Amino acid sequence: MRAKFTTVNGVRTRYHTAGSGYPLVLVHGVGISSESWLRNIDELGQDFWVIAPDCLGQGFTESGHYTSGPPQPPTVDHLIALLDQLGVDKFAIGGSSFGAMISILTYFKLPQRVEKLILVSSGSSTLAEAELEKTLKESYANGAKAYHNPTYDVCLKRLQNVFYNPDDVPREVILMQLTTYRLPGVLEAYETRMKGLMDFDAVRPYRTAERLHEIKVPTLLMWGLNDPRVIFARAEEAARKIERSTLVSFDKCKHFPHMEHPARFNRVVRKFLKDESLADEARRAAE
Repeated sequence: MRAKFTTVNGVRTRYHTAGSGYPLVLVHGVGISSESWLRNIDELGQDFWVIAPDCLGQGFTESGHYTSGPPQPPTVDHLIALLDQLGVDKFAIGGSSFGAMISILTYFKLPQRVEKLILVSSGSSTLAEAELEKTLKESYANGAKAYHNPTYDVCLKRLQNVFYNPDDVPREVILMQLTTYRLPGVLEAYETRMKGLMDFDAVRPYRTAERLHEIKVPTLLMWGLNDPRVIFARAEEAARKIERSTLVSFDKCKHFPHMEHPARFNRVVRKFLKDESLADEARRAAE
């Protein structure tokens, strides 16, 4: 695995990458960075070309011209521009939490290029508006403490709140947050992004929960059964709406299956991308 920097339409952009062959793009959620995939990149890089960027205005990637409004359009456009610059044509894309919404919106914009979707514990992609409002307020309150006072203990506590086993929080993620949360403009970017997400009138055109039936590519959903930020029944509903979907649940897992249960997560993703049977892993929603 390597960390690389490039400039995308004038925006300094960092991404992690490993492997070669078929491209797999991994998209993190709000208030975190591509370090969230460190337990997956090298392992999946044994079979695929893994690309895990810091999304616009997060990690070590600059905010560019995004200063207000819904963050979805500029985030998707920046991601697509990075992939174009890297020469990626057809690819699979997976996202965690808000990253799943970005992955879906990328598919809607590039239906001929996105061949498979992987959605991971994403309330933003599946919850009704009123349910999402509650989740976003809780997420903002949890994240704001770390952004305003990024000590090791505060950042650790923030992630422990959404890990089933607090000891499973990767310490490398905490150490990275101590740096990235102190970069110039990062606090302001977080506040702007969360304000934009909570403007429900403005973000309504970018909601995906009501458009899941439009997804026509094979889709893997992986949800933590103990996740306080999602409702598992909504994942089951999503699986019913997406014609070619498989739903896999993770017990003793909250918001981050890829960090809390990386060995199983990597195994399931590998099987999915190689078109191998997931019958022994899947919990499919009722017909």
